[in-house]
Amino acid sequence: MKTQLFGRSFYGPLVIALLVLCSFTIGDRNEHIKGSGTIKQEVRTQNPFKSISTSGNYNVYIQQGSKRDIQIEADDNLLPYIVTTVEGNELHINTKKGYEIKPSKTVNIYVTVEELEALNSSGSGGFYSKNSLKGDKVVFSFSGSTIADMDLTSNALNVRISGSSKVNLKGNIPSANYGISGSGDIDAFDLHSDNVRVEVSGSGKLDVYADKKLDISVSGMGNVRYKGNASISQSSSGMSKVSKKD
Repeated sequence: MKTQLFGRSFYGPLVIALLVLCSFTIGDRNEHIKGSGTIKQEVRTQNPFKSISTSGNYNVYIQQGSKRDIQIEADDNLLPYIVTTVEGNELHINTKKGYEIKPSKTVNIYVTVEELEALNSSGSGGFYSKNSLKGDKVVFSFSGSTIADMDLTSNALNVRISGSSKVNLKGNIPSANYGISGSGDIDAFDLHSDNVRVEVSGSGKLDVYADKKLDISVSGMGNVRYKGNASISQSSSGMSKVSKKD
């Protein structure tokens, strides 16, 4: 007498699982659109916004002013796939769902804000200020390999980066809070602040300027260098380093 090891009760769920897996695999495939090599500028009018969020490889150049126009510089055939929408006070810049664009050169986007509140990015894009940007409380949150080069004047700044993001800052801000996880890099020697709090983990590197109070927490292989005449409160562990830069 033969013993039936696998009956219908076994194969039914197995077939369903395979079909579901295949549907996810097919659904995750994006159509690739290659840039034509012909660069074109397109101007779009948007509702006003105070924050910018990007997903993908976009370089965003920011200036302060009252204009509502957004100028996009990209391959002409890729422009329809670059989506810009405003939700609340936040401008979202991303690629049309279901597509992956391959530009012949990096896509540049020029925006104007009356007041800057926040920048958010996941991917390999960048943010660059074209003049000194003013705001009350400004928040930066970057992941992936985002690059930022910003000139700021505000009352408070909060910067959080992860992955291999790199941030260069200058300006004047009384209160600043910096956090790095991963191998990120923040250079804020030219951003003069009174009170600063620093948290670094992983192999991150942070250069900071503080004149009154500096609170440092660093672990792993983190490296913190500081300038200014602030009183120092320090907590470090692992192979981390904290040093004053002349």
